[in-house]
Amino acid sequence: MRNVFCIGELLIDFVCRNTNVSLVNGSDFEKKAGGAPANVAATITKLGGHATFMGQVGNDPFGEFLEQTLQHAHVDTSMLIKDKQTTLAFVSIDQNGERDFTFMRGADGEYHFNSIDLSKIKTNDLIHFGSATALLSSPLKDTYFQLLQHARESDQFISFDPNYRNALITNTEQFIQDCLTFIKHAHFVKVSQEEAIMLSKESDLQQSALKLLNHGAKAVAITLGKDGTLLATKDKQTIVPSISIQQVDTTGAGDAFVGAMLYQIAKSEQTFPHNFEDLTTFISFANKVGALTCKNYGAIASLPSLTDVKAYD
Repeated sequence: MRNVFCIGELLIDFVCRNTNVSLVNGSDFEKKAGGAPANVAATITKLGGHATFMGQVGNDPFGEFLEQTLQHAHVDTSMLIKDKQTTLAFVSIDQNGERDFTFMRGADGEYHFNSIDLSKIKTNDLIHFGSATALLSSPLKDTYFQLLQHARESDQFISFDPNYRNALITNTEQFIQDCLTFIKHAHFVKVSQEEAIMLSKESDLQQSALKLLNHGAKAVAITLGKDGTLLATKDKQTIVPSISIQQVDTTGAGDAFVGAMLYQIAKSEQTFPHNFEDLTTFISFANKVGALTCKNYGAIASLPSLTDVKAYD
């Protein structure tokens, strides 16, 4: 089975334990490991695959906790740097299971390209660009683009998720242009409805998917929450339904979806893109993994095992 390299942020989510409140009124917070690429990596290993996290945490107790959390999840941390202070996020959950969110950036943005041992990345490995913070500023932004160039030159599988955070992005048009650079070279692109419309400037989701495909993506998945996922290739489109669950916390659901997709792609011997029927099966599995992650609080702590997912077959 091929390895999946996930680059970006690994941070502390301080999750408010008070129910149905905003951060203004929350008072009881629990420390949890988070960060979109880390969530993806942990999803892959929880399902039985192989993943390496690439990024930086602080040389502090929070960084130690995060490293131990990934190691406990069997994620390879050999490309994790520990320096400066760990990035922190504060999250509360409203009555609909949606997040109120604020962010204190630290070490994650300091990850340099020269920290990466490129010899560890084999030609048939996958690289996932799914950071919510990488396109904010350099050094991490430069590292992101340099790794994309390396992946292109090495003809590697490229996965991209913009992980748009309105509270973090100050220049939306620049963010869109940066994302389109990755989409141009990506084999698999996962976007939310909001991201699809923003990046394509098309309100119709089928047209939006087609526009992203025409920009270069080989396959596009637009996640629709409880309504499933729109899967699109240049030849075909369909909506793949999800499963019904009692939603508690949506944190990490999209990352779990991506991790489940990459787990299946890394396990497959076929050249991507697979036939449409296989991709539909992959999406159905990923929908289940994403949905099951919403049944509990926290991202990595809520990830299902392969046994958990198979129970819903």
